[in-house]
Amino acid sequence: MDLGADLYFLVVFVFGGLLLLAVTIYLLREFLIRGDRPVWSARSRGSKAIRVAALLLFAGLLFVPLHMVWNTRIAAVPGRYSTSGVWGHATLEFQRDGSFIETWYFVNEYNGKPEGDGSMQGHWRNEGRDWLTRDIVLEPFTPLAEYDREQTYQEDHVIVEGYGGATSIDVDSGANITFWK
Repeated sequence: MDLGADLYFLVVFVFGGLLLLAVTIYLLREFLIRGDRPVWSARSRGSKAIRVAALLLFAGLLFVPLHMVWNTRIAAVPGRYSTSGVWGHATLEFQRDGSFIETWYFVNEYNGKPEGDGSMQGHWRNEGRDWLTRDIVLEPFTPLAEYDREQTYQEDHVIVEGYGGATSIDVDSGANITFWK
């Protein structure tokens, strides 16, 4: 994980989770537990504003994980993903029928001259969900990292993530190669 993803995780999940927990406890206390509360029309403006702000904050904080679950559902996986770096660029095109096409174009990272290109067809299958991410298997898959290019994996487990509001596929965390939709 890079610093941006670590910072996003810290802000959204740690601070956001603690804030969501605090707002949930406040709302439960106000709306379900307290029996002596006055009717809405008898409350002061400040009291109304605090409750409305708490409800809006609760809805906003709940939106983040729900959006991530939505971005990583099976129906959201098909589409065109791309990635690029000093090594070149590549695309993954997932079809709804469970097939995919991987294409790549490698360049020399020092002088920018072409080093090769290619394409491979394969199949992908769902292996389930791991909380907010989806695990899928690509069969076969050609790795993009320079130290691994000469091989083809018969089966490669990858993770579909919804961090930051966009769907991404992390294919090689060691080389920090992520495809984005």
